[in-house]
This record gives sequence, structure tokens and C-alpha cells, in this order.
Amino acid sequence: MNGGGVATAELVDGGALGRSASCTGRRLAAVWLPDWPVVAAVGAGEAPAGAPVMVADGRCVKAVSASARAAGVRRGMRRRSAAALCPDGVMAPADPVRDARAFEEVAILVHTLIPGVELLRPGLLLCPAAGASRYHGGDGELVEHLLTQLTVETGAEAWVGIADGLLAAILAARDGLVVAPGRSREYLDPRPLRDLGLALQGTAHGEDLDVLMDLLGRLGIKTLGDLARLPAGNVTERFGSVGVWARRLARAEDALTAPGHRLPMEFTAIHQPDEPMNRVDQAALAARALAENLHAQLARHGQGYSRLKVSATTEAGERLERTWRLEGVDSDGVTDRVRWQLEGWLTGRSGLLPTGALTRLALEAQEVHPAGVGGNRLWGSGGHAVTRAARGAERVNTMLGGRGVYQPVVQGGREPRGRVRLVAWGDEAMPLRPVERPWPGAVPDPAPTLVPPQPWPVDLLDSRGRMVEVSPHLELSARPAVLDKDPVKGWAGPWPVLDRWWAPEASRRVYMQVQVEHGAGERTALLALEAGRWSVEGVYD
Repeated sequence: MNGGGVATAELVDGGALGRSASCTGRRLAAVWLPDWPVVAAVGAGEAPAGAPVMVADGRCVKAVSASARAAGVRRGMRRRSAAALCPDGVMAPADPVRDARAFEEVAILVHTLIPGVELLRPGLLLCPAAGASRYHGGDGELVEHLLTQLTVETGAEAWVGIADGLLAAILAARDGLVVAPGRSREYLDPRPLRDLGLALQGTAHGEDLDVLMDLLGRLGIKTLGDLARLPAGNVTERFGSVGVWARRLARAEDALTAPGHRLPMEFTAIHQPDEPMNRVDQAALAARALAENLHAQLARHGQGYSRLKVSATTEAGERLERTWRLEGVDSDGVTDRVRWQLEGWLTGRSGLLPTGALTRLALEAQEVHPAGVGGNRLWGSGGHAVTRAARGAERVNTMLGGRGVYQPVVQGGREPRGRVRLVAWGDEAMPLRPVERPWPGAVPDPAPTLVPPQPWPVDLLDSRGRMVEVSPHLELSARPAVLDKDPVKGWAGPWPVLDRWWAPEASRRVYMQVQVEHGAGERTALLALEAGRWSVEGVYD
């Protein structure tokens, strides 16, 4: 299916994928124009039409034309390797602004056909399909109409797909399919795990997703169906927010609309300049200030957002609007997308020449949600999240005089408190004791969730109210019955730990894990007996 001739999408409505569903989610139509950076470079006169074209930045190839691909060039190759495979090819510079500006013409065209267009990245957009399909008489008819208009108006190769949810719609467009309502989960099940990358391509979370997919592959998770069938709690605990997000996509759960309440307030940043703006640099400065203002509003209320609506008003009263989807886009990426949009409007090279200079610019956060839902963990998530955390730590450390911020370093040891070392920010984050050495008597995994700065003294008593003691042969004097005031339900141990037996400061401790009734539930504590006194070394929640 391409722009050279209109083809009918294959309608997946037979067999297992075609049976009527009792519950359908959000229907999305995805419009994908393959190799869009190549199309934009040719349209800008940076490469001749018909020649093998490779779009590359300073490191590697970002996009290739069909003829260059036939010569063996692939996205991600080094420039030198690509040039060796295709010596007659033209190497065009990568330019996201050029790509976004050129794609605005396509977005305007699709918006006139289906209101509510969302730009995912230059070359790929989404739009709601349910209402438009009813208007045109069905999903297949809608696809036919979109392809006809794209062919006539742009002449570019285009693929359209319809399905429930973000990832399913993107893959359906690449396959030229319409997936029947309610059958996106079955459509996604056999797909390889690497297809997740299509939803985050070109975003700040791409590196995090690469790490996740590599780890899942080593664990034997090869398909989206394998990921979808993992227990939700295990995915959250082991893989964090990126894993939760990936599992929702694999299950097509992002298509379902949650019935929760709407926030009573909106998050909008507005700029009305003293003089109308008709230059891109003026608008770009205003856009950065607006993006920072919007993010500050959301941060104060502990909120994040998934879509950004950019709107502008001209001197003649014309209103320009465009919505960007922000899956995996950080604050710098938001500013870039606003700048791309403004350049496309102000230069008129997007196919839409504004009726005058801009008198009002506004950013509105849409699909607002609690910040933790889509956030990264501060430590260990890799990539851009760690970079942002490091910058914040540097600023706080400077404000507090150089010794106000510490970072945890895991090291070897037997007791929980000694297995984590706090290192002042800026010092070399090295463990004092190697992790990989054997540590006989060490507290077994999982580690306690709470480790107090100093052990808490407690009384472990038997049924007669006497202190429970441990003999040199590790025999308990009586069955534990009460830990302070909490009844004991069970225990494990005891086991001994003898540190530095050869030195004068040698210490001998005995550990036990004790489960108690605490309030309306239960709790497990790690106890240590040293010098005849029991204390809490850690708590498991």
C-alpha cells in the first residue's frame, strides 16, 4: 500500500481476530510515511529525487531511501560503512526541524479529514478513528479515503492502519491492516519484543527501553505475548515504570479509557507579547519560557502529562492548533517540538501561511496524570533520567556547601547496614568491600525494606515473659511468644555471624527473622542478639 496507487487495507476480521468483542478500547488510525527524513531532505533540495539517499548525523545513519536500502545500507550504520556499501548515494544532513516543518503539511491535510490529529514524530501521526469510520461507512472505507487524499495531495508513499491502542495502531499501519475492535491483544501476542521500540523511536526513553528489551531477551521473553502474560506485580517490582508501560502496550491496555475523575483545574501557560511575533527566534524564546512555566505548574501539583496542545493566535484573529503526543519525551524534547511547530507555522513552508504575526501563544497539558505513573526512578534507570538527577544533585550540593548530598553504593558485607555505603556527592563512588566475595552468614535476600540508622532495642520474650536466650550451640531457651507487645507467629534461625575473629574488636552476633502480628496485618523483623540484648536490624514490608 503506498502513495503511488491506492490499495485496500487487509481487514483482520476472520477467525480468532475477527470474533465480536464484548469490550472495545480507543480506536486509533495511524498514518505512517516511511523514510520521512529522506522525503523531507529531497523536498528541501538537499538531495536529488530518485538517487539513493542516506540521512545521517555526525555519528550514524538515521534514515535511508529504498534504493539505498537495496544496496545494503541500514539505519544505525556508521557513515563510513554506509558510504562503502552505496558509493553513489547522497548523504544528507539530519535536521529534525526540517522534518517537522515538512510534515506539518501532512498533519494539516489529515486534520481536515479527521479532527483530533496527534503528532507522534515527523512521519507518524495518530487520529481517533471511531467517529470517522462511522461517517465513511467502516474502517476499510476510512483507510481508502485517507490513502486517496494523501496520494492526490502529497504524492508521498503512505501506509494507514487502524487498531485499539498506540502500539497496535502503529504496527497495523506498518502492516497495512485494520485490526477488528477488541482483537488488538491477539494481534500483538506473536509480535517480536523489538516492536516495542517503534512506540519510543526518537524519544528520551529509547535507551531505557533498549536496556529493558535486552534484559527480557536474556530472561527468555521473546514476544509481546510473553511480556503481556507476566504478572503485573512482578513487572512493577523488577522493571520499574518502563516495564509497566511496556507491558500495558503489549496488552493493548493503553486503549482502554479509565473512568477516573477529572482534575478541577487545567494546566496552561500563555504568552501575549507586547509586540506581535513574526520571527522564529522570538517565538522559540517564548516557547522555552512557556514550557518551563507549564512544567513548574505540574511539578507543584505532582502531575505529569502525555499530550501537549500548542495553539497560537494571529493579528487577524486566526487560531492555529496542533497536538503532540509525548510518550517518552523529556522537557527539552517538549521545547524542541514547540519550536518545530512554530517554525512550520511562521515560515509558511508547512503549507499553511498565517494571516499575520502571532499575538498569543499557549501550551496546554492534556491527559494529565500523577507524576509517578510515567516517571523514572531516580537511581538506576539509566540514560536521560540519571543525567537529570545528576544535574539536580550538583545544584543542591552547591547550595548546601559541598557535603549535603550523598549517593548510595552497594558493597559486600553480612549485615544490611554494612552493605550500603553513603558517599558524598562528587567523591569516587567505590565500595570499600567487594560485592562478589563470599560472605558466610550474610543475611539472605531479599534485603529488608527498612534499615534504621541505629538498631532498635527490643525485648523478645517467651510465654512466661522471660527473655529468650541463645546457647553457644544455637539452641533457644524457649519458644518466642512476644516481640515487645506484638505476638510472634513464626521465626527462622538463629544463625551466627562472627566478624574479625582474629582481631581484638571481634564481634559475635546471632540473627533471627521473626514474624509478628502488627496492627491489622503482619510484619517480619530481622533481629540481632549481641552482648545479651536483642535489637531490630531491619524490617520487611
